Amino acid sequence: MFESRRNLLCCLIAVSSAVPSAALQIGPLLSSCVDACRRGCAEIRSVQARRERSGGDLSVELKESGDARSALTEADEAAQRAIVGALRATWGAKLNIVGEEDGTEDSSEAPIADFDFEPLRMDLFADDIGETAEIDAEDVTVYVDPLDGTREFVEGRLSNCQTLVGIAIDGEAVAGAIGIPFPTGDLSSDSTVISGLADVGTGIHGEPLARGPFPLDHHIDGLKYPRPHIATGDSSAPVMDACREMAIERFGGSNVIYGGAGNKILAAALGEVACSIQHKVGGPWDLCAPEAVLKALGGRMTDLFGDEIAIYRKDAPARCNERG
Repeated sequence: MFESRRNLLCCLIAVSSAVPSAALQIGPLLSSCVDACRRGCAEIRSVQARRERSGGDLSVELKESGDARSALTEADEAAQRAIVGALRATWGAKLNIVGEEDGTEDSSEAPIADFDFEPLRMDLFADDIGETAEIDAEDVTVYVDPLDGTREFVEGRLSNCQTLVGIAIDGEAVAGAIGIPFPTGDLSSDSTVISGLADVGTGIHGEPLARGPFPLDHHIDGLKYPRPHIATGDSSAPVMDACREMAIERFGGSNVIYGGAGNKILAAALGEVACSIQHKVGGPWDLCAPEAVLKALGGRMTDLFGDEIAIYRKDAPARCNERG
C-alpha cells in the first residue's frame, strides 16, 4: 500500500515500558481515518448528485457575513457527521477529534449520537505497518475538515475540493488522509484517497491518482506560466501580494492559482508546483492531513517566517493561524 517503507521514528511513536491505559496504534488509526475519509467523500458526492438532479439548488449559509470563504453547506455537515460519527463509534471517547464544523449542525438535525455507523476498516495497513508501539491516546488529536474548499464547491469548481482527516501526535502532523471526491472535476469517476505517514510513505485508495508530478493542464503553457510554479489562492490581501512578489523575485517562474488549502499543499507534495504559499489558514484541520502527506513525500512546511507549524500544539500561540 505504501510506496516506500522505513522504520518508524521514535519521535513519531513514543515507546513506553508501561502500556498506556488508553493506547492506540498508528496503523489501525490511520486505516480508520482513510475509511472515514472515503465516507466523507461519498456524502459530498451524494449532495452534488442531488444538486445536479435539482438543477443546481444548494443551500448555503455564511459563517461570517460577506465572506464567501466561510460558506457552509449541507455537504459540509453531512460529511462531518459521517466522518466524526464513524470515528467516534470506532474509537469511543478516548480519541480526541476536532472537526471544522463542530457545533454547526442545525438544531433540527438529529445529533451524531442518534445515528448508527458501520465499523471502520482497521486493517488497510496490516501488511505495510503491522504492529507498532502503543501511543497514549492523550497525545493524539484527529483533525477533520469534512469539505475543504467549500467556496469552490459552491462555485462548481469541484476539482479543488477535498476531505481532510489528519492525525497529530504530540503537536506534530504525523499521518493523514486526503480525499478527492471529484478527481476529474465531476461525478464521472469515483473518489481517490491519498494516505500518508510522515517519514514512511504514501498510498492510494480507490480510483487511481489522476494528477502529478506535472502541472495541471490549464497551467501547462510554458510561455504563459513559466516554471517554477508558485501556487497561491486568489486573495488580494497586501501580505499575499508581497509573498507572490518576493517568491517570484527570488526564484523566478510564475504564480498559478489553486482553490482550497489542502489542494495547494497537495500540489506541492505531488510536484505540480515548486511551492505553495498561504497567508493564513482557518485552523489545524486545514493543514494536518496535507502536511503529513507532504512530509511522507519528502516535503516540508513552515509558516511565513520559516518557523515550524505550531498550530497543533496544546500551547499553540494565539492567532498562529495568521502566520501562514
